[in-house]
Amino acid sequence: MIGRENTKRPAMRAIAVTTSKVLLVLAMIAAGLMWGGSAASAATVSINLCALPGTATLTGAVTVPIWGFGIPTTPGDCSTATASLPGPQLDVTLSATETTTVTFNVTNALPAGHSITFEIPGITFDAGPADVDRGATLSRSFTAPQSPSAAGAANAAGTYLYGSGGDGGRQQAMGLYGALIVRPCTAGRAYESAETAYDVEAPLVLSAVDPAFNNASPNAFNMYNYRATYWLINGQAYPDTTGITAAAGQRVLLRYVNAGYDNTTMMLLGMHEHVVAKDARLLSSAYDASADTIPAGATEDVIATVPAGGGPSGHGFPLFNRQLHLTNADQTGQSPLPLTGGGMLTFIHP
Repeated sequence: MIGRENTKRPAMRAIAVTTSKVLLVLAMIAAGLMWGGSAASAATVSINLCALPGTATLTGAVTVPIWGFGIPTTPGDCSTATASLPGPQLDVTLSATETTTVTFNVTNALPAGHSITFEIPGITFDAGPADVDRGATLSRSFTAPQSPSAAGAANAAGTYLYGSGGDGGRQQAMGLYGALIVRPCTAGRAYESAETAYDVEAPLVLSAVDPAFNNASPNAFNMYNYRATYWLINGQAYPDTTGITAAAGQRVLLRYVNAGYDNTTMMLLGMHEHVVAKDARLLSSAYDASADTIPAGATEDVIATVPAGGGPSGHGFPLFNRQLHLTNADQTGQSPLPLTGGGMLTFIHP
């Protein structure tokens, strides 16, 4: 009997210790739920979009058909939306105390036979379909973390390109693209880092249009013949581009979004661009450049501090496409419009 009792007691002690550990863990979980319950909650943002046909007027009063995004007045009713080039700028501000869940409700109002694929490079969406048939609505969600300051953090603050990759990229060429800006909880910064503080903000969506492509049936057009003749900043070519107003000493945040099909080098005369992030990822080593290349489909955030004494031009500080895509209309001279100065050009001015 004594032997049996001795063999049972260690097992009983082990069970007692294990039970105590389980109770302790359960108590900690319960305390965590009571103390940090907000961590399990989330701020929610809902964005309604319509992909639909429309028209855009290019510099020189040339009107071309487009497929663009618009925001409906009544969610899901695309008759209350208007397509624009580029699509509307979408803004999300992260919560300081909660994760932020963002849901896109995208309705496809394109012509029959065209499904769309809604995507945002650099964003990890929740599991689910990305395609939506004509006449249907797709919902896609992602959750941004509470601490978006770390370099390389996913789904955090930054500048993103949204669009549709449908029809082998032809839908984006028709105009289904726009800029998504996810803002940190600290106002006046591009990211949580103090290095990204700014005074003036300028999102710059870079793209191009070949009127021959837009005027044809997109799927019937031979893309080997695609040749852009209008180079756009926020849907406009110079002299219709909107300038950037900033005073000496102010820090200007330029949010580049390359929605075109060419790698695009943007040059700023009279000051340096301090490159702080690429593809919505804060760089561990920011650098200065007078010109920097933004790959097709990529984004880049730079900060330029306006110097005293005025710019090198009477219009201010020129910001332009270094590949010299500075023309409007057909560059061969076969267009009804003459070859004129224009394209991807704007100015930072006081």
